[in-house]
Amino acid sequence: MASTVLSFRTEEETVTRLDQLAAATERDRQYHLKRALNRYLESEAWHLQAIAEGIVDAEAGNLSDLASVKANWVKRVENNAD
Repeated sequence: MASTVLSFRTEEETVTRLDQLAAATERDRQYHLKRALNRYLESEAWHLQAIAEGIVDAEAGNLSDLASVKANWVKRVENNAD
């Protein structure tokens, strides 16, 4: 797969921490940046998908009233307190 150069500015402290991680793992900056970016993109894509699914549910009328949502959370708290 072809690579594209991507550059951005960040704080010096972030670069220092990245360099420490790279040294500790014997990997280069690029390895960690690509890995972090891919994880971030996967997480954001999941979030956007969940929102889209929620909108479809809402438009279909699959909604819960606030009182039942609160009751379920209270029940969870009570069950976890034991």
